[in-house]
Amino acid sequence: MESSEKKLAELGRVLKSGNRNEIDRKIKSLRSEAPFAGALRMLALFYDSTDDEGLRQTVMRFFNDMKESSVRGEVIESLAAVNGKHSKTMLASSCWQSGLDYSEYAVNLAEAFMEGDYETSLECFTVIENCSESISNDDIDEIILRLEKEISNFDAAKKRLTQELILVLKG
Repeated sequence: MESSEKKLAELGRVLKSGNRNEIDRKIKSLRSEAPFAGALRMLALFYDSTDDEGLRQTVMRFFNDMKESSVRGEVIESLAAVNGKHSKTMLASSCWQSGLDYSEYAVNLAEAFMEGDYETSLECFTVIENCSESISNDDIDEIILRLEKEISNFDAAKKRLTQELILVLKG
């Protein structure tokens, strides 16, 4: 774990440095490293706070290209940790772009669906739809119950999307 702490500290130092080229190189180098705890959350929070579109694109590509199943939990934690709507949308989109099965995180994705703007909700819908056949019956029941309880709070477009998600989950 010490090497993980050292790697995380180094990533934090680079991200805080403000050196665009160094940050870009560091993010790209993470692709060839084994995942380490905290890195995804740190990158998501960096994406959430930077105004540099080039670096945001680099972070987005990094998340979209992840194929390691072990990182799914940290992606979901990062989705809850960020504040910006574009950050939430990017992370939800990365879940389906990665092609990984997020069925065990369906309740978390449904929470992001309910809390998010339409674009974020649409991305969460896509992830849930893609893994709907693998979601446990208990989770499906919980999600449907919560969606039905919250649907009246949504605007017309999100209500239609919610109704479609309920239909998908009911199979």
